[in-house]
Amino acid sequence: MKKEFLLGAALATGAVLLVPGLAVALSRAGRPVMRAAMKTGAVAYTEFRRAGAEVYEHMEDIAAEMRAEMAEAEAAAEAADAAETAVAPMEEGRG
Repeated sequence: MKKEFLLGAALATGAVLLVPGLAVALSRAGRPVMRAAMKTGAVAYTEFRRAGAEVYEHMEDIAAEMRAEMAEAEAAAEAADAAETAVAPMEEGRG
């Protein structure tokens, strides 16, 4: 840590200890600020969670579409293979 930070922290701690009424005043003033910060954090958490759920849902939709396309392609390939094997015996009989 930097020396300036440590010096400032030591001075602030000393001031709070030397002036008894200052600690009470700071705690009373700090409470609404802390509540506002916590409320903002809770709202942000809720919004990020909601946004994350939407992104997850979109990714699931894309994955389902991809699986469906792959299944269609696989079925088409199997149908093409079946058609080729059905045509091949007919050609051998003619020859």
